[in-house]
Amino acid sequence: MSTDIEARLRDALAARADLVRPEDLEPLAPVVELRPRLSRQSPWVLLATAAVVLLVLGIVFQGVGGRERSDRLAPEPDEKIELQLPTDVGRDWKADDISTPARLDLDGDGTKEKVVFLGEPTKNFDGRTRLQTTLSSTGQEAFGIAELGTTIGTSALPPIDADGDGDQELVLLRDEAYSGPVTGGFPIVFDLRDGLLVEAVPDEPGLLIRGELVEEGSATEYYDKVRVGDFWIEDGTLHSSRSVASYARGAEMRFSPKAYVVDAWTWTLDDNGALRHGETECLVQSYDSTRECGLDPTDTFTYLPPERASYVGLGETVDLTDEAGYGFTARIEADADPSLVVNGFGASIRQPLEVPQPMLGTVQPTSIFFDGASLVITSATDPSVVQVFTQNDDRMVLMDPVGEIDLAADDGQQTWLTDNGAVLSALPADDGAWELWQWVMVSRTEIAALPWATVCIDDVDDPTAITAC
Repeated sequence: MSTDIEARLRDALAARADLVRPEDLEPLAPVVELRPRLSRQSPWVLLATAAVVLLVLGIVFQGVGGRERSDRLAPEPDEKIELQLPTDVGRDWKADDISTPARLDLDGDGTKEKVVFLGEPTKNFDGRTRLQTTLSSTGQEAFGIAELGTTIGTSALPPIDADGDGDQELVLLRDEAYSGPVTGGFPIVFDLRDGLLVEAVPDEPGLLIRGELVEEGSATEYYDKVRVGDFWIEDGTLHSSRSVASYARGAEMRFSPKAYVVDAWTWTLDDNGALRHGETECLVQSYDSTRECGLDPTDTFTYLPPERASYVGLGETVDLTDEAGYGFTARIEADADPSLVVNGFGASIRQPLEVPQPMLGTVQPTSIFFDGASLVITSATDPSVVQVFTQNDDRMVLMDPVGEIDLAADDGQQTWLTDNGAVLSALPADDGAWELWQWVMVSRTEIAALPWATVCIDDVDDPTAITAC
């Protein structure tokens, strides 16, 4: 009798298996409920497992028989974030010579665990990392798996206590400088849950990125605009921020002010193991400080340009050599027509000038070019004339201005050379403010202006009259 039942059951299972499609075997819900791992399986566990298998088969049979699929029969998943349990791999991986074990209190017993980082051997050192420790409270092993972009030199960031329960969470850095969409990275938090180091998934991962995030639709031929993101750990708490304004980035430079307004968030760990960001705060950040915003914060903490550089005329020499004699000298000579004469960097160059009564800037425009000689020329009789020359071997090249604005100072535009070697242009805006642009080299023969800031100019003829609006 039992043999006949077994045969019919096998035939039924085989027939049903032929009808099962991949979508019928999708998980019933995205949230994984963690359970303690069993050290061994007893016969009772095996019997219980068999019963569960038969129950699942019965549900699948309902799905392939033309009635509702199993995922429609199951309760709708809630808003919980899905956790990925680590796979127990990498026990034979080795720690990198320059990796540093982390020491933190994972289980909250007051004793710090030592977490070692074992790197998966790959050709490009970009494999996974096994996190492995022995818990001081139980003596049991705990492990996790991380993908950090590299297995070289793994070390932990300061630990946090994101759920306030007295134990600490491990924080590692995913470095995106070479592999990701931004120049920076983001933190990965690991929480000890039922003997596993489980990655805590943030509810909005984009808010945790450190680096430059391109503003959609901002790309031009010579620059794009980026918001500046950051994260930091302070007093065991994880924080992150993103600039309110976006800033021009091009020619391997970013034109952001010294201090700028940011939206900021504090991150906590909920009961389901997800990282949640708190309410948006307003902060003012600079490279070395962070403070609260004022009553009416605006993104106007602009690094104001220094005073304008001076110029010399015919026959006067500009000496741009340093104490070691590295650099060049330049002067304007006139036989029949005026010429720019440059000596330095192993060359003596004479460049004819087609400028009435030329004037030579006393500061090198290093923001445009510094790997050789570079100079700014204007005219004593026509201040709207502005020319930039850069050295290319044994000749001086007149740079061609390209992009959105002209180099010439006309139609209300102001263009000048600053004391610190920047070439700036200011264009009047409709509201009385001025849009400030800075010129950079975009090819060996071309320069383009990138938007820098909005400023107020009380007196266009006074170089000290530029203020933040």
